[in-house]
Amino acid sequence: MRHVVNQGGLRRFTAANRRGPAAAPSAPSLSRDCGQDRSDARRLPLPAVSTTLGALLAEAGLPPPPPGAASLPVGGVAYDSRRAVRGAVFVAVPGEHTDGHRHALTAVEAGAVAVLAQRLPDPPLPEGVPLVLVPDTRLALAPLAAVLYQHPSRRLTVAGVTGTDGKTTTTTMLHAAWRGAGIAAGSLTTVDFRVLDRVEANTTRQTTLESADLQERLRALLDAGCSHVAVETSSHALVLHRVDAVDFACAVFTRVTSEHLDLHGTRDAYLAAKASLLTRAAQHPDGLAVLDGDDDFAYPQLRAMPIARRLSYSASGAAGADLQAHGVGVDASGVHFSARTPWGGAAVSLRLAGGFNVANALAAIAAACGTGASLDGAVRGLEALDRVSGRMERVDLGQPFGVVIDYAHTAEALHTVLAELRVATGGALWVVFGSAGRRDVGKRAAMGRVAAELADQVVITDEDPREEDRAAIHEQVLAGARAVSHRAGDRLHVIADRADAIRFAILGAAPGDTVLLAGKGHESTMIMRDGPVPWDERAVAEAALRERLAREG
Repeated sequence: MRHVVNQGGLRRFTAANRRGPAAAPSAPSLSRDCGQDRSDARRLPLPAVSTTLGALLAEAGLPPPPPGAASLPVGGVAYDSRRAVRGAVFVAVPGEHTDGHRHALTAVEAGAVAVLAQRLPDPPLPEGVPLVLVPDTRLALAPLAAVLYQHPSRRLTVAGVTGTDGKTTTTTMLHAAWRGAGIAAGSLTTVDFRVLDRVEANTTRQTTLESADLQERLRALLDAGCSHVAVETSSHALVLHRVDAVDFACAVFTRVTSEHLDLHGTRDAYLAAKASLLTRAAQHPDGLAVLDGDDDFAYPQLRAMPIARRLSYSASGAAGADLQAHGVGVDASGVHFSARTPWGGAAVSLRLAGGFNVANALAAIAAACGTGASLDGAVRGLEALDRVSGRMERVDLGQPFGVVIDYAHTAEALHTVLAELRVATGGALWVVFGSAGRRDVGKRAAMGRVAAELADQVVITDEDPREEDRAAIHEQVLAGARAVSHRAGDRLHVIADRADAIRFAILGAAPGDTVLLAGKGHESTMIMRDGPVPWDERAVAEAALRERLAREG
């Protein structure tokens, strides 16, 4: 008979039970090939440590294996049957497009020695293969990976950065601030993975990696000599257990507005998911929360939550904030302001465009200095940062008008970027944008309204339509734009193909205009009905600019 252990309970992996002895005496040998398109289940490369099934499950706080299976040698964990290797435990995770329970047999045939599942796999497993049933395999995957990688976050100062907009930039700024202060640091963001001064593109399309891949990355950063790591932390990651086994020392919050209501249901539930990062950091004996004092929605609730240390920042210069910005100025070279902090004052000159980056910079300074950086070093690092891919990224081939790429994909983010460009644009302001399929439907009309209110020319196009009817998405966005526009015929345009839409705007722009390409940013694929296709927003924009410049001689 197949050996089965069916347990109705699963101990949640918290900081209280994380702080135990190390799992094994030697460090894993890590594969660094994480730069692949996201699948619903990918394997954790086999660490160069081995344990037994009983010891692994016990240290991870999971149910024991069936009788006679406790001494079974185990050397890894996999959650993709296509990459299962000999000696691994296969974790059957239900995914968006497929279900690991359908592929457990394939994993066993590839060498997996045991299966962790939520129900009996179908097709059934061969007789003799240990099967451990748990209520939630995603919840179980995080501690399994942490054990096999020997809990790397315990030996790192990990700062999680969350919020609605500005997460990627703030995380990158925090890494830069640490590096400027001479701290060996890494970062993991939507855009890239940074190990000291080496940068690798993140092509997974995940803001926060799955728990197994995240533990692998944290171990790689530890092995590379890093002492501090900044992790961009999404609400998805917080509720889907991707960061359950991460020992956060610091929780950094950018402004919280509204997003991913398709997952969370309500704005309050969305904030509760975000706030759970602070709860995690509060388990650290010296935990630090960095809060946006200008955030009327999130700040009151976050401020009331217990934690050892708390710092607030205010880009508006509010008197009660621990860090304040004053004398903010924006020009062609970037953003300039005077920072008042608990560590003294500093003049800050950012090379990044956008006045909203003042708040991001203050958050990064607070987190960096609150975790060991000098103020002078942190500012030096921020001032050396020249760009964050797909965030207010200018495309300049010598044309007489501006072209800006930004990842803004919510109504609030689009409003922020358009308002910034509106002030800086002498001519007409163009915006090319869309709204993703199978995502929060409610934001579509809101984005259309924002675009029509702030831009002179609105071009609605594709942004990852997925399996949805792209024309229906465009119509929902257009409905919002029409609600505030009285000149729809000559300023509202729907061009489904995104490359054609970008070309239309760039060929139509006049000297002194600005063209904003919003929503895709750094992303390297466009997800269509039949799956992802290669995409490079900057390359498409540059091709259109070259065509225009060639026409004009």
